[in-house]
Amino acid sequence: MIRGILSTTQGLGVALWLCPKKSSNVYDKLETVMNSLSTVFPGQPPKFEPHVTITTNIALDLEHPKDDVDRILSACCIALESLPRNGSDREWVRLGSVDTQRKYFKKLYFQVLRNPTLDSFARIVRELFVILPEKVEQEQKIKNPHLFQKDSSGNLVRKRKSVSKKGGNKEEPVEVAIDIQRLQQESAVEAAQWSTQEYDPHLSLVYSDLHPIDNALWHTIRSRVSDYLSIDDCDSKDWNLEGNGVSWEGGVLKLVYCEGNVNEWAVLGSVDLHM
Repeated sequence: MIRGILSTTQGLGVALWLCPKKSSNVYDKLETVMNSLSTVFPGQPPKFEPHVTITTNIALDLEHPKDDVDRILSACCIALESLPRNGSDREWVRLGSVDTQRKYFKKLYFQVLRNPTLDSFARIVRELFVILPEKVEQEQKIKNPHLFQKDSSGNLVRKRKSVSKKGGNKEEPVEVAIDIQRLQQESAVEAAQWSTQEYDPHLSLVYSDLHPIDNALWHTIRSRVSDYLSIDDCDSKDWNLEGNGVSWEGGVLKLVYCEGNVNEWAVLGSVDLHM
């Protein structure tokens, strides 16, 4: 079921992004300030579009991704529609202060304000498409080792269905049932813990290895954010209380293959949200 996906220690794998729509004013403003900020960092940082990562390491068959991509995006839309909303959740992506970390992918970013809709959606996606598939795969390897074989890289992957010379599928070996209900319960618990302890929604502005950011560069960053987005003191934590005025509702969900050079990341599929 799950082939070609990389583990969390190897990379980001397939990520689910929530982006503002390209035709929107907020997309244009964010893209402009991101392009401007990238010019003040050394080494020509890679370009990428404005997005909030919902989760990484989504499990799907990278050799034949279309069916999995369509299924996952459809399920994500259904999950979003099922979540309770109220008036205060209308613009459920609201940006806060600008911050920096040592990490390459969080070198410079806008904090995203926590929101019940966003948190619940991330938890559901993590549970269904990251944690549960991994648990099922591990359980299958234990209960049904005959269904797996090593690929050219030495990784255990599920065997493809065999086709007889006369046509049609060969008789499949007996498969020992796994306790899917238990795995679902465990996945729900782990996803809930992840959403409260690890999930850190943000909108990256620049990817870079530069560390630390000196005072002169930080002054330039503050100045450009003010010029392009009219946000003074963009690094003030006060913006994390009610937002800095940059926000969007709905947008576009994208499944993105995030391995290798950032400039080579590939969008596997997308769907517009109508909320």
